Amino acid sequence: MKCGIVGVGNIGGIIAKRLVETGTLDKSELFLASRTFERLKPFAEQGFQISSVKEIAEKCEVIFLCVKPQDSDKMFEELGEAPDRLIISTMTGVTIKRIVERTKSVKVVRIMPNIPSMIGQGVIGLAKSESLNQQDWQTVEKLLSCLGKIFEVKEELIPAVTALSGSGPAFIFVIVDALIDAGIRMGLSYDLSRRMVLETMKGSAELLLQLGNHPGEFRHVVTSPAGTTIEGIYRMERERVRGALMKTIQDTYMRALELQKE
Repeated sequence: MKCGIVGVGNIGGIIAKRLVETGTLDKSELFLASRTFERLKPFAEQGFQISSVKEIAEKCEVIFLCVKPQDSDKMFEELGEAPDRLIISTMTGVTIKRIVERTKSVKVVRIMPNIPSMIGQGVIGLAKSESLNQQDWQTVEKLLSCLGKIFEVKEELIPAVTALSGSGPAFIFVIVDALIDAGIRMGLSYDLSRRMVLETMKGSAELLLQLGNHPGEFRHVVTSPAGTTIEGIYRMERERVRGALMKTIQDTYMRALELQKE
């Protein structure tokens, strides 16, 4: 199977590397194209095959479209029609309908991976056109499983996926950074504070995943009457941390909707 990736920025680059690192595809089966050679140069030095957008359309059965949405029109012009190809798009705001209209392919999948895909621990939100058959779906699963867990949703929910899991890691990194700084402020070294915060985050997530309890249940388990934890939670409620987080996701979601209309 020959596979092409148009656009090797953050997401396109991650997909290319994971496909090869995991043995999902050989470098001889993968073709990369980008607007500038500067993006392609590191991949060329690693032995990846460099191609043009037009060549990818002609010789690849599967095509990943990983360009920025504002660059999509020019990319579609270079790509031309690709009626028999399986198209997998990471472009924010570019609908399946539009991709079908521009490529003439009815086999289209929209995905929203996130940055933990770099280590195969990503969340991949996915919406697909109705014309995908079982073989197409098996191909999609084979190619994307190297990135992480796949969650299929209706296309209208892709903006919500974008806000929650696509942008979510950035918000988590901000929270982690703040917690590390809090540890430093209390006298812990950066290294110790960082390791303790990350293990606390990891352990808390694993606890929820393995036992399936509502987060509020465990919050009450560690909250003693008149203790330290309830004092911290009281401060979080006074500072409206919960509302601020929800508003952050909502604003991100609204921006994703705006991009879809542009």
